[in-house]
Amino acid sequence: MKKKLAATKNPEKRAALKAALRTAKKIAKLRKQLAAASEHQKIAIRKKIAAKKALLKQKTALVRHVAHQVALKKVAKIEAKLAKATDPKRIKALKKLLKIS
Repeated sequence: MKKKLAATKNPEKRAALKAALRTAKKIAKLRKQLAAASEHQKIAIRKKIAAKKALLKQKTALVRHVAHQVALKKVAKIEAKLAKATDPKRIKALKKLLKIS
C-alpha cells in the first residue's frame, strides 16, 4: 500500500489509501500486542482484530471504487478533448491515448 500511495497523485485516491494504510497499521499493532498478552486479554484483542479486519475490507473496497472513478474521469476528459479536436494528428494521438486508458 505504501508504494501505491507514493505513486498516486489523485487526492481522492490518496485519502482512501491513507485511511486503509492507517487501519492496516492498527491491525499490525494489535497483532504485536496479542503475542505479549495474557489469555484473558487475547480474547479481547482477537475481537478488536476481527473488527479492524472488517473495516480494512471496507476501506480497500473504497480504494478500488475511487480508483475506478478516477479512471472514468480520465477517460471522460480525453473523450471531451477528442470531441473538440480538429487537427488530424491531435485526433490520432487522442484516440491512441484513449485506447491505452
